[in-house]
Amino acid sequence: MEFKKRNNNKKLGLDMTPLIDVIFLLLIFFMVSTTFITSPGIHVNLPEASVKSKTDKPESLEVIITDKNRIFLNGKAVSRNKLKTSLAAAGKKTGFKKLIIRADGKVQHENVVFVMDTAKQVGLHKLSIATKLKDRKK
Repeated sequence: MEFKKRNNNKKLGLDMTPLIDVIFLLLIFFMVSTTFITSPGIHVNLPEASVKSKTDKPESLEVIITDKNRIFLNGKAVSRNKLKTSLAAAGKKTGFKKLIIRADGKVQHENVVFVMDTAKQVGLHKLSIATKLKDRKK
């Protein structure tokens, strides 16, 4: 029997192509998924203002009032009857004394005043109404 000698000059190594593909896919995934974090899940058409206000979101509670007069406290739906207890509980839990109200432009003024009055009753005295910056081209 005659045996041939193998050519062992090939270098063994790790193929980097699949690793690079996985890294690029992860990069794309994180780039796409982080854009959804900045926008809330509740669509509200904010009224416009000519001056942009500074909002300290991490140190405040947030109430959203939609165009259908639904109220959300920090992203969770709350009825008008339970708003006072929910605000009091959230204020105690977080220790925040500031409330940002994000009301749709079509919401009746009465609903915004109701939320403001309820917040004052539970000890939230720093109130802000969120707006979007007015387009200066108009």
